[in-house]
Amino acid sequence: MADNDNTITLVGRIGQEPELRGTSRGEVCSFTLATSDRRRAADGSWSDGPTSWFRVAAWGDLARHAHASLHRGQQVIVRGIVSVQDFQLENGGRSKSVELRATALGHDLRWGTTTFVDGGRQAAAPATTQATAAPPVEQERGDGWAASAPAPAEPREPVPVGAAAPAGDWGSGLGSEDVPF
Repeated sequence: MADNDNTITLVGRIGQEPELRGTSRGEVCSFTLATSDRRRAADGSWSDGPTSWFRVAAWGDLARHAHASLHRGQQVIVRGIVSVQDFQLENGGRSKSVELRATALGHDLRWGTTTFVDGGRQAAAPATTQATAAPPVEQERGDGWAASAPAPAEPREPVPVGAAAPAGDWGSGLGSEDVPF
């Protein structure tokens, strides 16, 4: 992305079920995103401000992943390049539409949890569950080292803020004196 792109990040709720369709330029997943400002009144109460609607379009791998992962009503974070389209209404008036060409999408984890399944950089394949996922495969990286994807992690119980993290293997074999940074 060039420095002069109109890149913005929005947090909002998906207004319609994401739709995946093929075009001459590739696959695109589109949906609407609603954002509202929360405003605090003088008495301390909160209220929603006006709602702004954005059209979001994701292309290629991101389109397939978004279509498989996102649903109407979910709170998401969208990063992308914004464009404003001017158009004429049926009654002769003019209006504007704001579209975001998504470069990154994800669930807003303030409101829930999600599970990540690495889609890789190959052609899209059906998602597998952790129970049926294939073991990691080592692949030559081209620099003399082999790399492998880690096996899916077992689900973890959340740790309340301020509580001590559970003891256990953190996967590195490092002690508290061997901080790697």
